[in-house]
Formats: sequence, structure tokens, C-alpha cells
Amino acid sequence: MTEHPLSMPLMLEAILGAASEPRWHDRLHALEHEGGLEFVSIPEADAARKRMRVTTDRGRDCAIALPRGQSLTDGAVLFHDGGLAIVARIDGAARMRLIPETIDDAMRLGHWCGNLHWKVVFGAGWMDVVLDGPEERYRDRLRDLAGLARFEIAGAE
Repeated sequence: MTEHPLSMPLMLEAILGAASEPRWHDRLHALEHEGGLEFVSIPEADAARKRMRVTTDRGRDCAIALPRGQSLTDGAVLFHDGGLAIVARIDGAARMRLIPETIDDAMRLGHWCGNLHWKVVFGAGWMDVVLDGPEERYRDRLRDLAGLARFEIAGAE
């Protein structure tokens, strides 16, 4: 693991990718086994901020300073140097899991959610919608999509 001076925060100045992307998954998994994977927990209310001071789950002091075109999302890879990776976890918001039946259904569902400007977190065969209001309001909007795409609503967390 790479050592960084404790007196200065580690600068996290870009989102390198998403932990769910195939190119990151194996790297992060290997680092986790070697003790080189750390997480920063960011409250949902702060996820839109571009600059903040955070501490990883292992006590490492970090400063996030993202460019204007990047936004924090759950699973964002913020640092990687071969021996250490830091990944963002967005905490605190309720979520509703949607599971499309086919790739076509997934594309329609993703397009629909994007047009509604919903915050989503993608996984293998599912997507979580971050709820910033009553769950029933989201379910009502999804009923309009029922004839165009087949999917299961697995409920809110």
C-alpha cells in the first residue's frame, strides 16, 4: 500500500470510473484482499458538492476537489495507484430496486429514469433509484412505463 503523509490530505481530484465497471471490478476486488481498498462515506445531501474534506473508513484524511463536469455517485472510484484505491459510498437515502427482464427493457427503463432526472445506481441486472420523496410518487410514474418495459420493483431499502 502506498504511504501518504498524514499531515496533508490525499487529494482526490477526479472520478476515475465506477466500481461496477468491469475494468474496475477485478482491480478493486484484488486490492480489497490485500487491504488496499478504502471507502469514504458521503451523506446523500452532500453528494452534489464538488469540494469537501472526508476521512476514509481506515482514517485516511482526504480532500475532494472535483471538476465542474463530474458528480459524485455511489461507487465512484476517486483514487487508484496500484496499491491503494478509494471508492465513494453515498449514504443515507432510501432506494427502490428495479430489475428489468431483458436488455431491451433495461434500456427503456434507464431512458425513462434519465428523462425524469432520477438519481440511479446501476448494478449487474438491476438499478436502484435514489428516493428523494415519497416512494408512491415514484411507483406512480413507473406505472406509466408498464406497457413499454417489463421490470420488477423489488421495493425500497
